[in-house]
Amino acid sequence: MRVPSLARRLGSAAVVLTLGVGLAACSDDSGSTDTSSSATDEATDEATDDPTADTTNESTDASEGPADAALAELSADDFYPAIMDAMRGAESFSFETTSDSAGQTQTMTGKARFGDDGIEMQASGSGAQDLEMILVDKAMFMKSPGLGMGDKWLKIDLSDPSSLFGMIGKATDPEVMFKAMEAPKELELVGSEDVDGVETNHYRITLDPTQYLKAMEFPPAMADMMPDELVTEMWVDGDDLPRKFSQSMELPAVGGGKPTTTTTEGTYSDFGTDVEIEAPPSSQVTEAPGL
Repeated sequence: MRVPSLARRLGSAAVVLTLGVGLAACSDDSGSTDTSSSATDEATDEATDDPTADTTNESTDASEGPADAALAELSADDFYPAIMDAMRGAESFSFETTSDSAGQTQTMTGKARFGDDGIEMQASGSGAQDLEMILVDKAMFMKSPGLGMGDKWLKIDLSDPSSLFGMIGKATDPEVMFKAMEAPKELELVGSEDVDGVETNHYRITLDPTQYLKAMEFPPAMADMMPDELVTEMWVDGDDLPRKFSQSMELPAVGGGKPTTTTTEGTYSDFGTDVEIEAPPSSQVTEAPGL
């Protein structure tokens, strides 16, 4: 089986590349909001049950919670290390990304964690292409009707960084993706906005495509397929965790013609929860020659 043929049947690398962008970009930790709400309810109940209770300490505690996660503007130099430290500290998260391109919509949902060999994840997709994917131990396992392999998982080795699928593996690693933002062309604080009940700073990050390709270790020739600038909108909370992102790109058409506009947005949730990700049983796995 030749790689180009496989790539076409996958619908291709673009689906996973889109997922990679999502992993690097956002979060919606509903757990934090629930905890804050519960603490407020308990304080209210206690004050109602005992009118003589001293509420001074409760008031102080309530004010200390939000203060610990107060919004602070990140500089261009601090942006990458601050967000990566926060994500590593969380260790795990759930995510959902939606991409639209050429009239087709693809939604990916799943969970991920940071392992010894980098990011590990389990995801499922619907829309333009139904698929299931597991990324673990520097290998990607994919199952989709479009692969023509029935109920078998296709195993793809990601250890060769110069291969097509090796590049996809790098694109799914948040640390690699955020490293592309280590030296942004411009970082603008748009303002403060509420995202699902959480106060965030809304940033607009402008990247030089050449710097992006270098950070991702992609072939320089890919610059011909990129827009003049890469702009990503990102919402970051007081704990430096990304809560939401949005990106729109106009990609030049190969050989001329009308360019294609691709939009991607996503959210993440459940930071720090227990996540179990394992490779499929070997009896359910097949490999394609040359991959």
